[in-house]
Amino acid sequence: MIKPLRIASLFFLLLPFAALAQEKMAFRAGLAASQFESARLLHNSTNDSMADHSPGSSSLGGAFLRSAVIPGWGQRRAGAKTAARNFFVAEVLLWSGFASLQVYGHWLKNDYKLFAATHAGVELADKDEQFFVDAGNFISVEEFNQSRLRRRDVEGLYDPATHAWKWDTEANQLKFANLRKRSERSFSRSNLVVAGVLANHIISGIHAAWVANKKSSAKDQERGDRHLPQLGVLSSPEEIRLWARFEF
Repeated sequence: MIKPLRIASLFFLLLPFAALAQEKMAFRAGLAASQFESARLLHNSTNDSMADHSPGSSSLGGAFLRSAVIPGWGQRRAGAKTAARNFFVAEVLLWSGFASLQVYGHWLKNDYKLFAATHAGVELADKDEQFFVDAGNFISVEEFNQSRLRRRDVEGLYDPATHAWKWDTEANQLKFANLRKRSERSFSRSNLVVAGVLANHIISGIHAAWVANKKSSAKDQERGDRHLPQLGVLSSPEEIRLWARFEF
């Protein structure tokens, strides 16, 4: 009976030390887990930071410049594909309209010059735009020169040997004037289209910057919980450890 009692006594003596060793092992395991979690969070934070500053990310200035150069580019880089398509399609349509108006204006210009040569005997070589304006307003060069003489505008006279015209009918004169005015309107409208192109670039740039700012704000809100301080306490019979993690 003495030997079993000694074994039992030895068991009860070693039991506190075994419990202490178990607590120490649990403490070390918890510390390792916390260190692993901190490393994981730090790794994710580094990856997020690298992603935010990677070339593919859309800063406000970068998004504005991209869309100011090519409307829709900044929106596409920021993920707003529908807006990118709309701005790019508008750009294509505007330039198509500009080209169409320019071509149509030149067609009308050629038409009214040929019409003047046929019905007013105009020599087309070395004639500026003002000459055709005057030819549309007066039936002949003699009538025009008389009008200038009444105003005492001798410098504004045309030389009948080089700048002569005389309409065969007033109806053809009016038709010529109408063709010339339609040509001018076409060129004027093409200039308005160019203004629309510039406006599309500026508006697209501003919108791209707004989209990029909105996307950046959403990312900051998603990461908001990680910017809060994280605190923890690890304790054991031998020591107590406090840990804290801050992210800026």
